[in-house]
Order: sequence, then C-alpha cells, then structure tokens
Amino acid sequence: MVQDPVDNYSTRAAQAIANRDATIPQDWMLPKSAFPLPNNVTSLLSLKLSPEEMAIVELPAYELRDKIAAGKLTAVDVTTAYLKAAAVAQQTVNCVVELIPEEALERARWLDEQLKTTGRPVGPLHGVPVSLKDHINLKGHDSPCGILSFVGNMVAKDDAHLVSILRDAGAVFHVTLTSGGSSGGEGATMGMKASALGVGTDIGGSVRSPAAANGVFAFKPSSRRLPYEGCNMPVGPAGWEGVLCTQGPFARSARDLEEYMRVILNSKPWEKDPRDDGVVEPVTPIRRALEDAVEKLSAGRGDTTFELVEYTLPSPEEAWKIITSLYWPDAGDMVRSNLAAANEPVMELTDWILTEGGQKPTLDEALERIVTRDQWRSMLAKHWHDAGLDVVLAPVGPTPAPKHGTAKYWNYTSYWNLADYPAVVFPTGRFVDPTLDVHQPERQPRNEKEAFVWSNYDADTFAGAPIGLQLIGYQSHDEETLAALRAVLAALDA
Repeated sequence: MVQDPVDNYSTRAAQAIANRDATIPQDWMLPKSAFPLPNNVTSLLSLKLSPEEMAIVELPAYELRDKIAAGKLTAVDVTTAYLKAAAVAQQTVNCVVELIPEEALERARWLDEQLKTTGRPVGPLHGVPVSLKDHINLKGHDSPCGILSFVGNMVAKDDAHLVSILRDAGAVFHVTLTSGGSSGGEGATMGMKASALGVGTDIGGSVRSPAAANGVFAFKPSSRRLPYEGCNMPVGPAGWEGVLCTQGPFARSARDLEEYMRVILNSKPWEKDPRDDGVVEPVTPIRRALEDAVEKLSAGRGDTTFELVEYTLPSPEEAWKIITSLYWPDAGDMVRSNLAAANEPVMELTDWILTEGGQKPTLDEALERIVTRDQWRSMLAKHWHDAGLDVVLAPVGPTPAPKHGTAKYWNYTSYWNLADYPAVVFPTGRFVDPTLDVHQPERQPRNEKEAFVWSNYDADTFAGAPIGLQLIGYQSHDEETLAALRAVLAALDA
C-alpha cells in the first residue's frame, strides 16, 4: 500500500520548513558569500543590519525602553533591527519557528503613535521586542510544541496569560522559536542579539542550559510564581503535577531579569492564574570559571561581604531517579503517539529521556511518587537550612554547550526543578581556551555517566564556547535570588 504523502514525515516536515522560510523577507536573506558559515556567526549580522541597527541590538532591554520613551529611538526602528537580526539568526543557527514582521511592525507603529499622542509610554516594556518559545500561545499563531503532527493544528485563539501581561506592558512580539534544548531557540536567539527579551520554559534546565551555552542571563522562578495558562505542554495527562514546569525570562543583563519579573508580578497574575554534584564532575573550563568566581568572592571585592562554604548536594542520584519518574506519568505514551501521528521518528535523545523514568505506573504507584517527591523536598529543605545557606553557586552543566546527541546529564539543573528552587544563570565572561582547558582528570571516571560526559569533551572542539554559572536560592525566594545576583556580579566585576 502506497503511503498517503500527507502522512509522510519527510513531506510534512519539508512543508513546515517551507512555511517557516516564507516568513523571512527576501531582502533579509544572506548572500551566498556568507556560506560556509564562520565559527562565530554573530559576525554576519552586519551584512544585513546598518551600523545604527547594530548599535540597537547591543542595548539591554531597559536601555531600549528608556531611549524609546525619551524619543531617542522609535519602536519601529528597534523592531526592524531585531527582525533583521532574527532573520540572520534563523539562517545561521535554525532557531525560528515563525517570523512575524508585518504584525510586529504594525504593533511598533501603533506604539510610536501612542507615545506621540499621549506623551507617555503605554507600559514598562514600551517598544521592547520579545521572543516566545513556540508552545506559548500567541493569538492567531501556531504553537506546535516542536511536534510535527501538531503543525497547523495548534493555532491559538487567545494569548497566553503571560503574553497578555507583556502585551499590556508594551512589548512587541516579533518571533516564535524552536523548542529544542528545549528553550534552545530562545538561548540561540538571545546569543545572536535577535531579541531583547525572551520567554522560555524550564522543567529540567530548559531555560538555564541554553542561556549558559549562549553566554546570556536567564532565570527559572519558583513554580507558580509566573502564570502558566496558555502554555501547551503535551507530555502527559492533564492534571499531572509530578514536576511543575515554569516559565522564565532570557536577557542580556541582570537588570533586565529584574525588570521582567517586576512587570509580571506587578500585574498580580495570581488573581487570574556546587562544584561537583558527586556523580559527574564538570570538565576543566567549568571548574576554572567556578574557581575563579569563588576566588573573587572570597577576596571581598565589591560592597558585599560573602561567607563561602563548600556545599555537597544530598542524594543527587536519588533526585534524578525521582524526577525522571515524574516527567512522564504515562511512560511517554502521549509523546510517542503525537510523533507517530505524522510518522515522525523518535530521536535518540527523546527515546532516552522517555525511557529513563521506567514503566507506566498504576494510580497507586503514581501517587507514591508524589509522596516520595515531597519527602525528598523536606530532606533537602532541612539540609539547606542546617548548612545556613542563602544561595548556592554552581555549574549549569558538566560541560559548555554539549555536542548534538550528548546532553544526557541534566542533574545540575533538574535537581533544582525537583526542589522547586529558583535559579538564575549568568555569563562569567570566560570562554573555553584550548590551551588552558584540556581535560586531564587525575582519576578514572566514577561511573558510566561521568565517563560518557568526559569522553565527549575536548578543548579544541569547544574552543570559544561561553561559560555560564548559576545561583540557586531557597524556594519562593525569587527576589532575594536576583538581588544576590546583583551582589555577586558587582564582586566579580570589581
């Protein structure tokens, strides 16, 4: 029997790609001379952006807002610059699901007219371009969640709650992004200076890991601090709360993270809706960045005095066992079914994480997993308080941005999702140096996971990759965690 071409994975994937590519204006396409791509593709931005536009995309979001409000920039100029940058980003790193230039520029023109007419901005994000992970609903646009069978079938009738808050604050939505990483589209777009603020989601490191890999800032709030209504997450039965996913911002400055959180929390959305974890030791460049930060903080630089203590994570392997048992209460059946609907192959990493949690539990077993989670959280809370901690400084992962198909150790980030503690990523300003960062361990790997991570690192392959670290705060101490970041950055920059 000949397979219906409509149901053919390759055909449908090619059509989805063609539809995406059609949203990029021809004038913004890179010349043939840009290929093959250089290692640092940010250098290609200047092929399509004017010097004035290049200056715009270098500014943090709060400066863009202030300059637009003061009449030094227009929302149209800012939006145009970021649209062009997003077009270049897509052609170089494949991060865009849909570019929406007409809608974005129409919104920007309206914002400029409002400012001209009233003399004041419409809100605290007036004219600031914001990108969205593709499973966050944007009215009138598809939210396929990276699943081919959903393409064309997930057009949002309304904005997600968080999107409506950002829209009321004056944001301009110009692009939706791939969910690889799974907020990798956001991370890549921020790294390519193609968005002033980005919104991703995090259930195991999906905001923090891409931020660290791309040398930008990001924040995973405690669960339920930000509204989640209107975010499609087709990974398990509705109502499952084993590990709650949370939305979180990407930014290019610490202040932008605070401004973003202030905008969202001031809207009162609730009225509507360590160095080595004992399992996998980070490779040389991660340890170098962490040790450098510890040395500077210990030296008492800046206006804040830090008391540093070594902290050993309790039960990291148990944490991974618990969280993977909670990710897929149906053992991945829904994900596999959605992929099979378009004959979409199950990628190796997808198959790996779907099987990590074991067999589908009975109802009693599922409830027991929740009990185990809560007991583990109680243990960690006691351990944290007994250690007298305010925040923890830790790696984001055991390596810089991992090679394709090798991101199998999440516990530096997923551990804190299980705990439901806020965590903020920041760039250290350090990059992998092939001379300094050759990995020469003084011992044999302790386990298969460590052996796998170490075997996939070599300094030459990772040369120039940015290195990020994270600060973790106690549950619901989101504001205190961001305040601690300010103090840490001041000390590191002093």
